[in-house]
Amino acid sequence: MRAGACFLLMATDPVNRALLQRIAEQPLQVDPEHEFRVTSGGREVLFVGFVAGRWLEAAPHGPLLFDSPEAGQAILALAEGWTATVVHVLARGPHTFEELLEATEEDLSRAELEHQLAEMQRARQVEALVGDGGIAIYAANEWLRAGIAALIASARFERREPHEDAAPIDTLDVEAGFLSSLSLVELRPELSGVCSLGLRLDEDEDAVLTGVTARIDQGRIVSCEPGLDPGANAWAAGTAGDWLDTVIEPDVQRVRAGGDAWLAKALVDALHETLFGAPSAPPPEPPFAPSG
Repeated sequence: MRAGACFLLMATDPVNRALLQRIAEQPLQVDPEHEFRVTSGGREVLFVGFVAGRWLEAAPHGPLLFDSPEAGQAILALAEGWTATVVHVLARGPHTFEELLEATEEDLSRAELEHQLAEMQRARQVEALVGDGGIAIYAANEWLRAGIAALIASARFERREPHEDAAPIDTLDVEAGFLSSLSLVELRPELSGVCSLGLRLDEDEDAVLTGVTARIDQGRIVSCEPGLDPGANAWAAGTAGDWLDTVIEPDVQRVRAGGDAWLAKALVDALHETLFGAPSAPPPEPPFAPSG
């Protein structure tokens, strides 16, 4: 499964979640010399579940109870849509079925894509619009785009607790993450300019950056395109770990900014506020040491 999807399903499994919550509240003593306590990793799994729960509460058709069948279907549709790269393609904008099929042909057959779209429509994450000639055009709604927060939280856990079923973050994930989240961001009206957001998939300082370029006009993000514009007047850059920590936790500022640093920092802060801001998410306990 693609980065973030594997542990999102694990963290939102009702049995896993109930067991972790119970032991987090009260350690389970099996005999006078042995007891079970939730580890720091277990607490981060609970944090992923908390973020997913907030997303479920914001469902466009009304809040979804975490352990309800509808919630399970919504999370599964999100995770499978992400793994099949349907979310990645829709993050760029609306597409016809044939366009989606061409873009995902390495991952999905025609029947599999039909099934995936049906599941995401049933979960109220994708809308079918009527285009020219009556052809359906599929578009991600804001709720699907907001689901990137749960995938981001899960991807950070996967980086800290590697597992053979979890794929590393790649360029497609980076672009889809930025495109999805930036479409939800609001900035102060006095902010305008062009800002590139770069991420190094390798921890090496000389590694090539991948990312997106956003154009802002009076606080509105008027366009966001894959790739880094060398002519941008502002930039923010860091490793995957830097970005994950900075966007999730407001007190962690590990992403570097340059050029019009005020614009770049405002954009990074807005990403946190949009995805992980109020109502305040409790930080994982105990606090994690910076990675890298």
